[in-house]
Parts: sequence; C-alpha cells; structure tokens
Amino acid sequence: GSFKNFYRNNCIYVDKTKFISELVKLERVFISRPRRFGKSLTLDTIATLFETGVEPYFKGTYIYDKWTEPTYPVLRLNFLKFDKKSVEVFKNKLNSKITEFAKRIDVKNYIEKSEPEDSIDYLLELLSLEDRQIVILIDEYDCQMTANIDNETLYKEFQEKIKSFYANIKDQDSIRFLGITGVTRLNDVSIFSVGSNIKDITNYNAYSQMIGFTHDEIKKYCYERDHVK
Repeated sequence: GSFKNFYRNNCIYVDKTKFISELVKLERVFISRPRRFGKSLTLDTIATLFETGVEPYFKGTYIYDKWTEPTYPVLRLNFLKFDKKSVEVFKNKLNSKITEFAKRIDVKNYIEKSEPEDSIDYLLELLSLEDRQIVILIDEYDCQMTANIDNETLYKEFQEKIKSFYANIKDQDSIRFLGITGVTRLNDVSIFSVGSNIKDITNYNAYSQMIGFTHDEIKKYCYERDHVK
C-alpha cells in the first residue's frame, strides 16, 4: 500500500503517526507481523515522512506540527520482489537496487562491487565521507528463507548472503534510520550478530496498535464512513 494514495484518493486513514513519531527516535528498529498485516504501509508512511516531510500528505494527522526532521534519501528494499530460488539472481537484483539508488542521489565515486554487501558498505562509506545520511527501509527481510524452509541448502545460502549484507549496515553512522519488517523474529534466523543495536519492537506494548486495526478503530471509522452525508 502507498500512504500517498490515502491523500490522493480521499480515503479514510486511521492515524498511526503518533506511534511513528516515537518509533523514529529509536533509529534502528525491527517489527514482526504476519503477511498482509500493514507492515508495508507503515514503512511507506515512514518513507514519505523522511522523503517529503509533512507537506502536503500529513495535514490533519498527529505528526503534522511535531515533525522536525530534514528530508533524507530513502533506500527501499522489498525482498518480496527479489528472487527466492537463485541466490545469484537475488544478489544481482539487490546489487542493482543499491546502484540505482547511489546514482539517483549522486554519490560521487561510487562503483558497484560484485557482492551487494560490499556495494552497500562502499556506498555508506562514501556517504559518511560526504557527511550525508540516508534512511534504509527493508520489507519482508526473511521471505527468501521462509520460501526455502524445506530446502536446507538453499535456506543456508540465502541466510549467509543476507547475514553478510546486514553485517555491513549494522553500525553505520551514515544511516539516519533503519527499519526492517518480516514474518520471522530476528532471534529465530541467526541473521544479526550478537549485540546488534536493532531494537525488536514486536512485543513492545507502546507499539502494539501501530500496525493493523483495533476493534474500536474499525467500529469508529466504519461508522463514520457509513454515516457521511
């Protein structure tokens, strides 16, 4: 889903921006939810805030007069769109996404490396030298592994490649915000090294209502829609 579509199509939007304003203060976050549960829309909302600010899409929301961040380039990586049967095809697609992004934001001296973990590492190093920061949002980080849960060889190949990728983004100061979503809890896939600074907020009560809708929200907004004259 696209947050901008709510604005363009005059749709009802259940305001979750209070949660997001708190979330971005954590800087490195992960959240696990089942598929089709609103994770992508949450990341898209965060991306829109960082890319464009609050004008015009956030008028009338909680965050409208509270957001003080400058704009940042946002690297969006949706692993659902990457190959699940070939690690070679997967890594080439990931590499090309990093390179497209580097060119779009005009990173001087960037050269694509043969492995995506090296490309992202070089990109972030160059950004640091330029004193620039970006936002990285990764949706469904575990889908290559869950797709191969019955294929141990392929599972481990994807696991190692993705682990190498995350190792090179873990503590980079050129990342203003890192947001990751998936179905599987981080501890269950051995992707992140011990001592990772990524906060798993899956079971944080403060964010329990950020993704999806409560019974009261559904009642309230359905009632309003059905009673609009």
